[in-house]
Amino acid sequence: MISPIKDRTKRNNCSAALMEIIPKGAVVDSYAFYDGKLEFNIASLDIFVNAYTISKPVYMFWQCLRHDPRRLHEMVTSDSFKFGDNDVFAILQDMWYTHTSPFITASMFFILNRCSANGLISSGDLKLENYTPLALAHLKGFKFPDNFHLNLSEKDPLEIIQEEGGADYNLIPAGRFTYNLFEYGKNIAIEETPINHRRLSEIMQKAPSKIIVVYDYNPAIFTVFKESNITMVDQYGKLTDNKSNAEEMIVANF
Repeated sequence: MISPIKDRTKRNNCSAALMEIIPKGAVVDSYAFYDGKLEFNIASLDIFVNAYTISKPVYMFWQCLRHDPRRLHEMVTSDSFKFGDNDVFAILQDMWYTHTSPFITASMFFILNRCSANGLISSGDLKLENYTPLALAHLKGFKFPDNFHLNLSEKDPLEIIQEEGGADYNLIPAGRFTYNLFEYGKNIAIEETPINHRRLSEIMQKAPSKIIVVYDYNPAIFTVFKESNITMVDQYGKLTDNKSNAEEMIVANF
């Protein structure tokens, strides 16, 4: 299943490898939801997914797409949303989420995502070649899996996963691992979910629930998550034992 949103800050090609860990029929709570690539893929393979985001604009985009995709497509393709220079693009990146109309916000969410070199909404250089007729077709024709549900949450994901919940597994598509150094006071875009990775490692050892974290490959993960089980995945989404071929890492506390 192809998401109409592209997140170029992380790979998330490991849905097939996740299915080696998560059995069909399981219930998965997924956090830091954004483009939905992993969540939609596993939901289409008989996994029930409850996804959570702390970002109201992210939630707003997907709700608009779910409830009136025709209207969203018509707005995105209207002349009112056309632009072609870096100055206008930068202005839109700063103010896109301030509109009171959910569909205007959702329309700009999609356009800025497709025109951003990194796939984020509030940052990234202008790259118009990513805004294609195929991208618009994916938007217009997208169908949500029946067993996928999205929730807006005010709680930090690391708080939630410490609780005893009803899901069989907790999933965090974390992307790029960092030590979170020099991040105090750093601005986080409204569409992003910040994650303290070292704290996550500590929580995974004590939490009563089964936790799975997906990272882009980073050798430091073997040290920080040394108490967890780590599976490597290659560029094709297949399991590998060869570090030189690894593109992603699946970290689990069970």
